[in-house]
Amino acid sequence: MFKALLLGALSSVNIVFVGSGAAQAGPDPGALADFLSQTKVTYYGSWRCPACQYQGRLFGNAAVRLPYVECGKPKELPIQAAACQRQEILAYPTWILPNGERRQGVQSLEDLRIWSGMPRNP
Repeated sequence: MFKALLLGALSSVNIVFVGSGAAQAGPDPGALADFLSQTKVTYYGSWRCPACQYQGRLFGNAAVRLPYVECGKPKELPIQAAACQRQEILAYPTWILPNGERRQGVQSLEDLRIWSGMPRNP
């Protein structure tokens, strides 16, 4: 009897979570990646950074469209590594707006949309 009550309670909780998540869809990853590129927002990271890999997964297939600068391959990509040094990148991932404002760490798609000024329905 206790197992049935517990299972019923957990099932109803899942329905509430699924329902509330579906109502608040985040921005389209491809549209956001394109907007960030067009508005000259820059994403600095490293190929060996787990947080950067997670950030990329948030964008899915659109990750290749991000305005990304690789900081972790100075021999293979010296121009990008020099850009990281000029911007004094100390943590990955780092996002920088054209006005110099920056954010460090993994950012949700919705936070990036708001921070970058992307309209809700571009």
